[in-house]
Amino acid sequence: MENGKRTDSLKIAVESIKKGGVILSPTDTIYGLSCDATNAEAIDKIRAIKGRKKEKPFIVLVNSDRLFNQCTADVPEVAWDLIDNASSPLTLVLPASNFLPEVLRPNQMVGIRYVKEGYVADLIHRVNRPIVSTSANLSGEEAAKSFSEIDPRIFDQVDYAVPEEFDQSSENSASKIIRLQANGSVEILRK
Repeated sequence: MENGKRTDSLKIAVESIKKGGVILSPTDTIYGLSCDATNAEAIDKIRAIKGRKKEKPFIVLVNSDRLFNQCTADVPEVAWDLIDNASSPLTLVLPASNFLPEVLRPNQMVGIRYVKEGYVADLIHRVNRPIVSTSANLSGEEAAKSFSEIDPRIFDQVDYAVPEEFDQSSENSASKIIRLQANGSVEILRK
C-alpha cells in the first residue's frame, strides 16, 4: 500500500507529464529526466535542458507488454527471453514503431527498458504511456549517481522533482544496452 506522501508525489508527477512537462525522477537505475514519450515538444524540452544534440537518442521506459509492443515495429522472440531473465536493468535497442514521434527514432531504432517495479513503474502505470528517460545531467558531464549530485541548473528547469526519499534504486548505474535486429542478431552496446 502506498503512503500518502508517495501517492501525492505520483499525482504531481503524472499531472506534470500529462501536461507536457519534464520531471526529475528516480528510475530503476539512476535519477533521470522524464516526459511523455509520445510528446515531441516535451522531448525537445529535455534535449534543451541537457544541451543534448539531436542525433543522440533517448531511452523509453515501459512497464507492460502492451506499451513495449506499441513502441516497437518488430520484437524478436529473444527479446522476451532477455527481459524475463534479466537480473539487472536492461535496455534493448529494437526497430521503432511509428507510435513514437520521429524525434525518438531518428535511425528507426529505439532503446526500450522494461521496468517491473518501483516508483517509475508506478508512474508509467498511472501515465499509461511510455516515458522518456535520460540521465539527470548536462550533456558531456558525468551522470549523477545520487540526488545530491544533480546539477542545480537541472532543478531550475524541470516542472517537478520527485523527492529523494522515493529513490529505491539499488543499481545507481546505467543499464546494460543490447541491440537486437529483426533477424535475431545481438550486439552488446554497453555492459
